[in-house]
Amino acid sequence: MSTPLPPSWPHCAHGAGPADPIGCRGIHVPGHSVCLAHLTDADRDSYLAGLAPRAEIDHRGTTFTSTLLAALQNALYDSATGIIRFGGAQFEFATFEGGAQFETVTFEGGAQFNHTTFKGGAQFESAIFKGYAQFIGATFEGDAQFIGATFESDARFVAANFCRAWFTRSTFGDIAQFHGATFGEVARFPNATFKHKASFDYTTFKRNAWFKDATFEGGIDFEYATFERNAWFKDAT
Repeated sequence: MSTPLPPSWPHCAHGAGPADPIGCRGIHVPGHSVCLAHLTDADRDSYLAGLAPRAEIDHRGTTFTSTLLAALQNALYDSATGIIRFGGAQFEFATFEGGAQFETVTFEGGAQFNHTTFKGGAQFESAIFKGYAQFIGATFEGDAQFIGATFESDARFVAANFCRAWFTRSTFGDIAQFHGATFGEVARFPNATFKHKASFDYTTFKRNAWFKDATFEGGIDFEYATFERNAWFKDAT
């Protein structure tokens, strides 16, 4: 039998035992030997109190409840603008157990959600990604809502797995890569704007795909894409 490999970062290991020799894969909170989810209440409050808008966040491998995510975002709330502002954000291999609310959030630096699992809805409506946005290999088990989101740099959803996805009125300012992604149910890109190359090569659309009124200003690639139902491009440019 193969032994699962531990993550490349110092990890929490909470709950490790014979059945799971690695335990919790959450990265250590600076100055502690456990992840954010397994800090004591006092230590968590102290860590969050030390954060400020535009802070660099690294919570790879951590499991978030809706309450824990809200507490982290409250620490990054910019009262002058009324906006939650992340600096660089690393959530690779993290798990969001409840709804992941990132609505109207601004990511000032790169946002990494590679191999992240969203068990509930993922709300990124009107979010702004000023740096690169990476959702490579991410799994969206519920609704993935990027309605009105703005991606100013590269947006990479390579090999991502979507159940229902909304990118209505989203703006992609640079390369948009959906290479090898799978859309299980809804795939909606109406009124989306792609200012640079959009790649949907090897992408699978299991239900209807909507690109009505979408604008493609750069190249677009659907090489080896699979549309199992209808594909709507009415009034696309």
